[in-house]
Amino acid sequence: MRFFRNRTLAFLVISSALILATGGCKKSNNGSSGSMTASRNDTTWTANSGASGVYTQAANEFQVVGIQFKSGDSTIFYLTFYTPFTVNQAISSDTASVDIAYVDNKSGLFYDGGSIAGHSQLTITNYDLNNLKIGGTFSGVLYNVVLNTDSLVITNGTFSAPFALQ
Repeated sequence: MRFFRNRTLAFLVISSALILATGGCKKSNNGSSGSMTASRNDTTWTANSGASGVYTQAANEFQVVGIQFKSGDSTIFYLTFYTPFTVNQAISSDTASVDIAYVDNKSGLFYDGGSIAGHSQLTITNYDLNNLKIGGTFSGVLYNVVLNTDSLVITNGTFSAPFALQ
């Protein structure tokens, strides 16, 4: 199980770095920065480095990441969902491929609300393919993938992010 967690954390960190450095993709969002906020166990969380995403056309997959740097630590929200979707219609990890993950790099804890454990819901409220921007809301109960008894309740999540095409 430890190998799985370390591999997953490495994947998330590398993917996050790639998403934030998407200037070399087919289409660029001109370096504009988005936003992401949520309530994590009734504590406000805000991405202070902005939020951005990637849409991988071959896989019909969106990945949107928000990172918060604070006191020598970083925490990351990682949203993954697939097209097609309907704007202003909730999609759930119970019935579709939606995953919300949360990583605390200092503690090494990884929480998942989709394909591995938990439950998450996402609603796309704004999708602009011409200007490469996407926004929406998210919530869920995310479980620690190693300690299944530990969970985070995510409410009032919002994101508005530029994305690059791959």
